[in-house]
Amino acid sequence: MRPALFLFASLFALAGFAADEPKPAPAKKAPKAGKGAEILPESVAGVSEEEYAKIKRALILTYGDPEITAARKRLAELKERTRFTAGKQEAEDLRLDFNKAGDEMLKAKLDAVLKFDPTISKDSLVLTLNAVDEGVKKRSQEAALKAREKEMAQAKAAKKDAPEAKPEAAGAKETEAKAQAPVAILADVEGVSAEDMKKFRAAALAARSDPAVKELKAKQGELRKQAEYASADERKGMRGEFEAIQADVHKATLAAILKSAPTLSKETAEKILETVEARMVAANQKNMQKAATKTPLKPFPFAEKK
Repeated sequence: MRPALFLFASLFALAGFAADEPKPAPAKKAPKAGKGAEILPESVAGVSEEEYAKIKRALILTYGDPEITAARKRLAELKERTRFTAGKQEAEDLRLDFNKAGDEMLKAKLDAVLKFDPTISKDSLVLTLNAVDEGVKKRSQEAALKAREKEMAQAKAAKKDAPEAKPEAAGAKETEAKAQAPVAILADVEGVSAEDMKKFRAAALAARSDPAVKELKAKQGELRKQAEYASADERKGMRGEFEAIQADVHKATLAAILKSAPTLSKETAEKILETVEARMVAANQKNMQKAATKTPLKPFPFAEKK
């Protein structure tokens, strides 16, 4: 019995020793390539293959850098703001914010890559980032163009298949105008009689279907889509186009309203229309402010410090 007990005790001791022996730390996994890997061009003019290979590797492995992530999120927020921007001053403020955010993104990438690999040439890195930016803009514009072509084709097909609309009575148009138009925007205007406001509301609905107004608003929508994917300098150059087409929309809408309500004086219609447009701008600004404050942003990594 003793030899058996001694053998059992020895095995037990060896098992305990093996359990207490420190285990080697698991090998760290290599970081995954970032989502931006696919946007890197095959080559960059002025950058050698060897240097470009180092830059590509550094850009991929620093994709999740906290500063780069924060800058990327800021640009996404500004892009969302373009949906609610109205007026020259807001457009100019947004353009300046885009420029600032773009500079912050460039600095974040430069700092992260050069920190990751100090042997990389800063000039070569700047050339690469410029090439990447141009590639992104080109693909965005191509995607926007394809989307617009698809929408136009679908709209054309729907119009072809849709049954011919029957003419409506004046009373039905007025009822529909009250149902569709926001109450606050088409509320009474100071100094305008209730009868004239009634005429304007009915005529404003009819003006929506006016061919000239619809065509100009479609062009205005296309211009907004182009601005969404344009660079800061391109958007700055488009300011005159925005102002010109807005003036054309105003002029065509006024003409359509006066055509639909010939007993409404031009001065009264102009006064109401300018007030309505001002209310629409104010409503857009309010919506933009709500969207900006709806979800408070938290610093990276999106967790409260304790």
